[in-house]
Amino acid sequence: MKLKIHRGANQIGGNIIEIAAGTTKIILDCGRNLPPLDSPKAADPIQIEGLTQGESAYDAVFVTHYHADHCGLIDRVNNDIPIYMSRETKTVLNIISDFINSPLPRTAQILEHGKTVIIDGIKILPFSVKHSAKGAMMFLVESDEKKVLYTGDFNYIDPAYYPMLNNVDILLCEGTNIGAKSGKTEQEVEAEAARIMSQTNGQVFVLCSTTNIDRIIAIEKACRKSGRTMAIDPFMEAITDKIAHMLIHNPVGFVPHYINEKDTPRSYKYLANNFQSFCGAEAISKMTSLTFMVRQTMGEFLKRLDKLSPLAGSTLIYSIWKGYEDTVLTKKFLDTCRSLGMNIEYLHASGHVYREQLEYAIAHLKPAALIPIHTENAGCFREMHDNVVMLEDGHSYDIAR
Repeated sequence: MKLKIHRGANQIGGNIIEIAAGTTKIILDCGRNLPPLDSPKAADPIQIEGLTQGESAYDAVFVTHYHADHCGLIDRVNNDIPIYMSRETKTVLNIISDFINSPLPRTAQILEHGKTVIIDGIKILPFSVKHSAKGAMMFLVESDEKKVLYTGDFNYIDPAYYPMLNNVDILLCEGTNIGAKSGKTEQEVEAEAARIMSQTNGQVFVLCSTTNIDRIIAIEKACRKSGRTMAIDPFMEAITDKIAHMLIHNPVGFVPHYINEKDTPRSYKYLANNFQSFCGAEAISKMTSLTFMVRQTMGEFLKRLDKLSPLAGSTLIYSIWKGYEDTVLTKKFLDTCRSLGMNIEYLHASGHVYREQLEYAIAHLKPAALIPIHTENAGCFREMHDNVVMLEDGHSYDIAR
């Protein structure tokens, strides 16, 4: 069995990994490069012969989760190559495409936790893991009596629950946060958010990813603790209804942007299905003790709210990666909040594993060799394992040796 990192060995995002056994070849993740922060539409020029162009030479593509740096190139994969992903990943990608009116993603086969898929002699066993993407998975790949465990992105795993993952030949491990010993947990975010909400006299707004279900649940629990009601837009309602509807209790709906059946029919259907539960700016401005889930594109909506009911003294909880603060879109949104007299509180927990838990996982998994990926600090892994293989993009590694 051979392993090849087409991309991702020394960077965060853009993962594309090849596993080959005999004449069978599969791809683990097909990620788009993370764009420069202020260039969200930057082109990703990568082409792989037999995968994205030319006669197909791969037997399947397996996607760990719905973040674009792991699945953003699946629309380029040759049509005759099957794609596998979790049900949650497929659902979220379909909803996103409806709201941005992009072509629907490729039809995908559904992966289930603990259920092996066999592709011409290569066995792929998917495991559900905690990450900021619901339905994220890691893959145990086996062939020729050799095993590779590819972590994808993860926040936490207890190897004691998965003894079959121990003593693999290769641990292909992400290291986004390897430079940081530890960080906040979702439970700590929940507790701090509840405190902030309780101490805020006006409305509360939370800037976070619409698809970060763990964060949304943490904020919703904080709302209940502080006596507030969560307010969500049609996009978040569609996401939570499909993959977290039992965990979000009686939210209020609001419409921040104009949606109509003629111009945006695909997103309008989500609004139409729940029309009675959504309010415009005027109606929602009369409600008190709300926690609005917002995005950087909602600055004009905040201005409309402010004219109806001044937002001075309200609080914005900034709950995304702090680096986004330097982008034009986020800076503009934050400037709008400040101009309206809103307070800004920073409160975030990473979806990626920190060094302390990573050390624990590696010590218990006991891989024969460790290959870093999805990191800008690969050398740090040498302090955690005595057989770290630094594999460069485009280079292959023979697992039999």
